[in-house]
Amino acid sequence: MRKYSEFEEYDKEILDKLHKTQIEILNEFKRICKKHDLNYFIAYGSAIGAVRHRGFIPWDDDIDVAMPRKDYMKFMSLAKKELADKYFLMTPEIDKRYACTVTHLEMKGTIFVSEMNQDLKCEQGIFMDIFPLDFVAENKVKEKWQGLSTNFWGRLLFLSGTAYPIVPVKGVFGLVLRYLCVIIHYMLKLFHISPAWIYKRFQKSSMSSYRKGGTYVTSFEYAGAIKDKVKYKDLFPLKEVKFEDTTVNIPSNNHEFLTKVYGDYLKMPPVHKRVNHMPIIIGFEGEEPIYKNK
Repeated sequence: MRKYSEFEEYDKEILDKLHKTQIEILNEFKRICKKHDLNYFIAYGSAIGAVRHRGFIPWDDDIDVAMPRKDYMKFMSLAKKELADKYFLMTPEIDKRYACTVTHLEMKGTIFVSEMNQDLKCEQGIFMDIFPLDFVAENKVKEKWQGLSTNFWGRLLFLSGTAYPIVPVKGVFGLVLRYLCVIIHYMLKLFHISPAWIYKRFQKSSMSSYRKGGTYVTSFEYAGAIKDKVKYKDLFPLKEVKFEDTTVNIPSNNHEFLTKVYGDYLKMPPVHKRVNHMPIIIGFEGEEPIYKNK
């Protein structure tokens, strides 16, 4: 079974170039949002960076933004016409080989292949994550079902792209789970169940309260979605803050949002709790790719 690396520090020159490229992607995204009056805000680790470091967390290697579903849908409908030629979007609907729930905005002519996504056959460039925020069902039973179903479809989607996910369990039980993942992966292949088909089911569960609305919203792209729900009305008004050499929006309830997800997010975590996507292949526009193991 494949084993994944622990946290690794980047070479500073490479990380600086990566951050510069991601800021370019962010600025293109912001340009379209500003032109069409779309709401977005920086989220998750990027929001911690904005508050704690006025930019990237020093070891972080991606940018996360969130949008209310209606703004996300409008952005996706505009992107083909509005995006500059050097950028493209990636979802399982756009490329059926892409087996992830998170929408990527990527730069053409770049490469970013992590250990976790090395089995994906689609194009993988340097990217920014876009998370749509969906309404959480008001009924507690329906809320629980929404959380369980989105988690199920999201995990199944990932397994459709790789037989070797990270299983955070050791011992005999962990071994059984790893072999089960391999079996599920090849069963999906055998019955020609595509990432796009699974993604449609994931979206249907995520958006099950879209027309009804609700008090709370969350991003169903990860397992802690229900735990991390926040009141929709408390996201606004958005506030503009510095991020590296540009500015970004953060929600009005940014402190509550980050505390729910991370606890004491202003405290620097020890090295063993730091997270990044350290690629095994990275390539910048117009340059030869860099291979981690060479």
